[in-house]
Formats: sequence, structure tokens, C-alpha cells
Amino acid sequence: MMAEIERVKEIPLDVPFEDATQNIRYESLTLRAPTLSQAEQFYEKQVAKTSLAAMRLLIALTSGGIPESVLQKMDFIDFRKCEDFLMGFLTWRSSPSGKSEPQT
Repeated sequence: MMAEIERVKEIPLDVPFEDATQNIRYESLTLRAPTLSQAEQFYEKQVAKTSLAAMRLLIALTSGGIPESVLQKMDFIDFRKCEDFLMGFLTWRSSPSGKSEPQT
């Protein structure tokens, strides 16, 4: 039996980064399940730009306000950890039994 999809997750960063303007150092990111509007913005950006730019936008939107420009400094492996979590929502389908589960 699959567990309910995790809606909030703290992603510890192996390589912390800073927002020099706000004087904030990020050691982890707390990501939340995207809203429909945020998912739409992701898909629109993916069509207009690149998949990486679209995922960076989705991380910014679901992290509670970290600017996209600050996320450009993020370590790529840390970026992929965030992407793995968020892709679970973008690929999610209900199982035949009605249980929540991400598609693999």
C-alpha cells in the first residue's frame, strides 16, 4: 500500500547559498505542494524557456518566496533533490484502488 504523497518537505542543502540583498543564508529549503496556478506557471515557462528554468520557477513559487535570481546560485545536485520532490506532484496519478501514488 502506498502512503499519501508528502505535501511539505524540508530539503537540506549540501551547498548552502546566500541572498546577499536580503542577507539570508539558505541551509535548507522547505517546499510545499504546488497549487494549480503554480503548476500552470511551470508548464508555461517550460514551453517558453527551458525545463531547468521552469523548475527553478516552481522551486521559487513553492519555497515561500525565494527569488528565482537567488536560486541560480544553487548547487545542481541540491536543485535535483528539489526537482525530485516536486516532480512527484507533476507526475501524480490516482491508483486504480483510489489511493494516492506518484507515477514512476
